[in-house]
Amino acid sequence: MFGRRKREEAAAEEAAREADRHALFAKLAQRPEHICPFLGLAGDRTGHVDGISDEHRCFAFGDPAPISAEQQTRVCQERGYGNCPRYLRGVLVIPTEELEALRRPRQPEAAAPPPPPPQARSRRAALLPIILGLVLLVAVGGGAALYLSGAFGPVASVPSPSSTPATTTEPSVEPSTEPTESATASVEPTASGAEGSPTPEPTPVPGDEFAFYEVSVGPGSYTIYFVDQFGSILETRTVGFDDFSFARASPISGEGGDALWVIQDGDLSGYAYDFPESGEFRVRAVFLAGGGERRSFYLEDAEMNQVPQETPAPIP
Repeated sequence: MFGRRKREEAAAEEAAREADRHALFAKLAQRPEHICPFLGLAGDRTGHVDGISDEHRCFAFGDPAPISAEQQTRVCQERGYGNCPRYLRGVLVIPTEELEALRRPRQPEAAAPPPPPPQARSRRAALLPIILGLVLLVAVGGGAALYLSGAFGPVASVPSPSSTPATTTEPSVEPSTEPTESATASVEPTASGAEGSPTPEPTPVPGDEFAFYEVSVGPGSYTIYFVDQFGSILETRTVGFDDFSFARASPISGEGGDALWVIQDGDLSGYAYDFPESGEFRVRAVFLAGGGERRSFYLEDAEMNQVPQETPAPIP
């Protein structure tokens, strides 16, 4: 009797935990799709506020972790949160399939209409040649009638071919090679990242406010690394660019102490550039003037291996 009561109590506790779990998923399912499911508040696992809050915490794994202001706005509340290293580690613990199913439930698929009976298909197949023949007969007869009535006018003479090729002002278009997904990736350009050569920007002046760092790459191939929040390399990848591209980046310390420049937006979000192993990329500090005008300056090579210890200031 005592053992049976213990089993019933354990079953009741497990049912309560399962109900709490489903309630958690149900609340997360009400969020917008661009909000990371692991984003919560210190006192409310399922709560969040738009923008930056000191109460925001990451519940991906372990104890709820504080989140930087830049991480909150550029990762946790953007559609690219799926590339976040903490998210990728968290989904190893959370049942992702159930979570994603509740966040984006599938609509019931409509049943396919039954195929027509064999007799109806054969009747349509038999009528098709007859219909095509009638259309062709009408077209030929109508064209002959118009020709005989002179509706088309006299037939123009065809000039004999000349040995001298005619010149044309239309430029020839060479076929472009489509890059494969594994070899070439695109980085969304910022306002200064127009196609072609990079647009020069004015140098920051006193009074300008530092906004973010930006990685600049030119046409060519680069080696990039997917890293976790501790700077450990989880994956190595080679990407190629057909033009100049720019992307916001945030520096973190790698395993050897050198700076890794982690991409914060675009298709390569979560991947990092390592100088000089990644290739001939550059990093610039972007400032905003009072009217919103961009100004920037490029870091020296020696600075690209160091994690900045303070906010950059305009060059005097």
